Amino acid sequence: MCFVMQNIRFGDMETKALFALEEREAGIITLNQLAETLKLMHVQAWGLASRLVRKHRLIRLKRGTYLFAPMKAGPRGEWSEDALSAVSQLMESREYYVGFWAALNHYGLIEQIPLNIQIVTTHQQRHFRALQTSFEFVQVRRMGEWKKEKIGVHEVKIATIEQLILDCLSMPEKCGGIKMACQAIWTAQEKIDWKKLETLASKSNDAVQRRLGYVCELLNVRKMKPGKLVGWRWLDPSTKKRALAKSKKWKLVLNVGEKQLMEWRET
Repeated sequence: MCFVMQNIRFGDMETKALFALEEREAGIITLNQLAETLKLMHVQAWGLASRLVRKHRLIRLKRGTYLFAPMKAGPRGEWSEDALSAVSQLMESREYYVGFWAALNHYGLIEQIPLNIQIVTTHQQRHFRALQTSFEFVQVRRMGEWKKEKIGVHEVKIATIEQLILDCLSMPEKCGGIKMACQAIWTAQEKIDWKKLETLASKSNDAVQRRLGYVCELLNVRKMKPGKLVGWRWLDPSTKKRALAKSKKWKLVLNVGEKQLMEWRET
């Protein structure tokens, strides 16, 4: 007996594996779990997994760990609605939280549907693509604040709004530049716990505190006082370092103009 799906043939053991994984609604599965489910020796499970990878039913995440692509994924093993919910299984017990584009979209601060999920973690991990989505790992020395959100049937750790804003100001290249961080602050102003934001900012680096103070003042959403500032910082390190003006109060070199920072309000 064999199973055929748009000219892709599956042998008896492969078909048995597919039905077993569909029945248990498997997400991420390890080689050991595959062997245990089908009562196989390790070498047999490895051969089976390799064949299912070639036939796009398993997506290799890392050595010995796979993401199961169910039948709804189509012949190429691609689908998107479960990408974010798969993060908790992917990271297992590791420290992480989802940040930047996917978090901005989750909180309704941007309308764009993210094509990549950026996972903030203290561990170094290789980027990969699966479920029509790029999974990018942003390594940091110290984790920020996060909370658990229910995504599908899984709980996923996502940066709090306050941490998300600070991360975007710290690494604007990860969210489309300082303009996107500016838009996020404006859109989220009623949701932000401002005391918490300022407390978290005080533990952040000097450049982030300056950018936060400048942007909040520009948007007229919050008045902040600069501390003792030494030296100058770029407003947006992710774009061309060309001085258009300077903010003496915040000691920022403005390489993005005010009009450009606010142009999203005109659309």
